Order: sequence, then structure tokens, then C-alpha cells
Amino acid sequence: MKRLRILVPLALALGSQASPDAGIPRFSLHRIDAIGSRLGQTALADMDRDGDLDWVAGSSASAGGTIWWWEYRAPDRWVRRVMGVGNTDVGGALHDVNGDGWLDMLSGSRLLLSTGNPRTHPFRPHDAGTIYSHDTIFADVDGDGRDDAVANSDRSGLFWYRVPDDPTGPWPSHTIATAEEHKVHGGIAPRGAGDVDGDGDTDIVTAGAWYENVDGRGASWRGHHTLELGTEDKYGVAVRTWLVDLDGDGDLDIVQSEADASDGRVAWFENDGRAKWTRHLIRDRGGRQDFHGLVVADFDLDGDADVFSGTAPLTAEGKHGCYLWENTAGPRRSPGAAGWREHRVAEIPCHEPAGGDVDGDGDIDLVCKPWSTGNEHVYLRNLAADPRR
Repeated sequence: MKRLRILVPLALALGSQASPDAGIPRFSLHRIDAIGSRLGQTALADMDRDGDLDWVAGSSASAGGTIWWWEYRAPDRWVRRVMGVGNTDVGGALHDVNGDGWLDMLSGSRLLLSTGNPRTHPFRPHDAGTIYSHDTIFADVDGDGRDDAVANSDRSGLFWYRVPDDPTGPWPSHTIATAEEHKVHGGIAPRGAGDVDGDGDTDIVTAGAWYENVDGRGASWRGHHTLELGTEDKYGVAVRTWLVDLDGDGDLDIVQSEADASDGRVAWFENDGRAKWTRHLIRDRGGRQDFHGLVVADFDLDGDADVFSGTAPLTAEGKHGCYLWENTAGPRRSPGAAGWREHRVAEIPCHEPAGGDVDGDGDIDLVCKPWSTGNEHVYLRNLAADPRR
């Protein structure tokens, strides 16, 4: 087993004096588990309703499909629990589909319903009739106040599904784009749904395009192929997508990283308020990185959104790492292409990370794991809110 190496100075977590870079987010690294490779479907969520965030990851269907969740007890103590068996590689998402207050999992075409006793009872499986997806997210597509499922695959296309009153039966399917139009391996996760054109309904953003919800009810869609990011590689075109008001002007911008790419880029698209976009590169080609992960959050607690990504299998040997791009422009200002400072915070592979305040101290932590380049799941505890940092 390779030794995990943290690059952000751990000495700061042990009480040494702050360096001249005291404003830079710093993390301590903690081991969660080692449980094989080819795990996706990641999330940080309160699975047992005890008030803190737990870690979720599942193996691909070809490797058995088992999905686990790890109960958080302390930074170095996570208890593994079995959720059930899914039916996808990485296309899983959590949502309370039956309104009982417990999170359920849609894993490709299989719905796993929580029993209300997730620590002791695996979830109940049902066939939802949804696609074997690369990406699955939840958002209110039809404007009825209830979240729907959105799923994409380069083999099937881009769809949304209304969650029926009885979610154990087939979910009604609606086409956003066919596979012929939407030749995208992965593009809508982790946060590719939102009102990007300011008309009050939910649009969908993916690699190379955004899909306008024309009637506001998800019955009619118009594709706008105006986003210049996403490179054809081993598995086709794939990106990770995050919608956020990055420049504080009141509309949603787009942050994307090129995934399943042997020399990926990271960029954000500035919205003019009418879904006309100006692309700004945060990280250009040349680093031979596969950025199959994206989390956007205020990691350094300075009031603006920073960007995190980790590397996946197509990254060149010896180049794996976790990268944080610090937004140096400040709140309510556009960082453009120049307003970013790169920090390589750890030398570990980090496929499909998830972010959230795991330890409840007020800053955003990270959890990640590899895909096929190891088996270590790790917790990167953010020290931004720690007065001893």
C-alpha cells in the first residue's frame, strides 16, 4: 500500500507557527478505509440522522454493485455499513424519494429505499426503470415543487424522470436529448441543474451544451451548444459540472473540469444574465491530469467560492494529486482567468470527491477515494476554522 502524502503542511495542525501563506486553506489527512477499487456513486450526507455527515461510495455493477456508507464518529474513526446493491458504475444519487425523512439511493436503474434503520438493515431494492447512467442528479425539472431525477449516458442519452407517488414502481421517463445529439459520457454531475437563463425554471448543463427548459415543465427542450469544454478521449467526452454564482452578480455561472481526460482543463463560464457565456480557463492543458472530480465552495472562509478537483486514472503516472484553486478576486467580483491561485494540497488520487462540513466546525471538508489506482478512502479535514492553524 502506497503511503499517502499530504502536501499542505501538517505541522500547522500540530501547533507550529503559521507561515506567510496563513490564508491558504490547509488540510489534515485521515484514513477512512481501504476496500477495493472501481468505486463511485460518492456523497457526503447524514445517512443516520444523527446530525453529522457520513460518506457514501459504491462499487460498479460489474464488480458486484455493493454500496456502502461509512458512519462518521471522529476524523480517524468511520464505521462501514452496507446499504445494498446498485446497478451502475458511478451514476448514483441520494434523495428522500418517498418523503419519510430518510435518504434513499437511486443507483442507475435500481432504487434502494431506506428502511429507517440504516445502521442495521440494508436498503430495500426496487426497479425504477431509469437508465444505467454515468451521472444522476436530483432537481425540480417540472416546477411542481418536488425534485425529479436527471440521468445521462453516452449510450442512452439525457433524460429526466418524475418520481411517482409510489416510487417502487417504474418512473415516467422524459427525453431531454437523444444519444445522437448528446454524445456525452458524463456531464451533469455533481450540480448541473439550475436556472441559467433567468426565466424561473430548471435548465440542464452538460459537456459542450446547456439545455433550455422551454415550457418550464420539462416537456420541451432546446439545446444550446455554446460551451467550449470537453475533449474526446478514451471514453468519449466527459466533464464535471457545478452551477454557482461565482462572481456575485446574481446569476448562475458554470464551473467545469474535464474528466476521463489524459490532459484535462478546468474552466468557468461567466454568465451575462441571459445565458451568453465567456469562458475563463482556471487550469489549461499541459499537466496531464484527469480531473474526474469537482467541488466548488468557500474553502478559505473569505466570502467567495474556490474550486477543488482531484485526479483520476488517466492522469499520468506520478502526477496524481488534489488541487485547490483559490479565488483571489474576492466576493462580488469576477475572477476572470487571472484571479486564481493554485495549491496542490495532497499527492493522492481523488476520483469523485465530495465536500461538506463533516466535523461541524464551520468550514468545508473533503472526502475522496481513487477509481483504479488504489483503494484508500481519505478524509481531508479543512483547518480554516481551527483557531490553532
